[in-house]
Amino acid sequence: MSESWKGQKLLSRAEFHVGAHVTKFLRLQMISTSSDGSDKTNRFALLFGTLDGSIGCIAPLDELTFRRLQSLQRKLVDAVPHVAGLNPRSFRQFCSNGKAHRPGPDSIVDCELLCHYEMLPLEEQLEIANQIGTTRSQILSSLSDLSLGTSFL
Repeated sequence: MSESWKGQKLLSRAEFHVGAHVTKFLRLQMISTSSDGSDKTNRFALLFGTLDGSIGCIAPLDELTFRRLQSLQRKLVDAVPHVAGLNPRSFRQFCSNGKAHRPGPDSIVDCELLCHYEMLPLEEQLEIANQIGTTRSQILSSLSDLSLGTSFL
C-alpha cells in the first residue's frame, strides 16, 4: 500500500475512462452547501481539461450521498435510452496495457448519467426512487448539493 506522506501525495483510488486524453488538472476549493458554511469547509475538487477541448470535474461526496447516487446510477443504466445504444458502465471502464487494475467505475458516480433523472417523467422518477429505497426529494437534494458544491465551473 502506498503512503500519502501526510497528505502531500495523491493516492490512486480508482481508474475510469474519461473519454479523451486529460492534459491538465486544476485543484479548486468547493463551495459550502450549508447556510452557515461550517460543514465540509476544506473540500477540494479536480477540474480537468482534455485534448478534444472537454472540461470535466472530479469531486468528493459524503458516504450517504454516494450510496444514494450510486444506486440511482445503477437504475438509470437500464431506465434511460443511451446515445447510440452505448452502455455508460462499459464506456467508463478503464482499459490498460496489462497493468494492475484498481476499482473502476463502481467507485465513481457519473453526473452525466445522473442528470437524466431530472428529465424523466414524474411517475418514473417516483418509481425509481422507491426502488432504491429513497424519495424523489432526497435524490433531487443530493443532485442540487453536488451542483452547488461544484458551481465554480
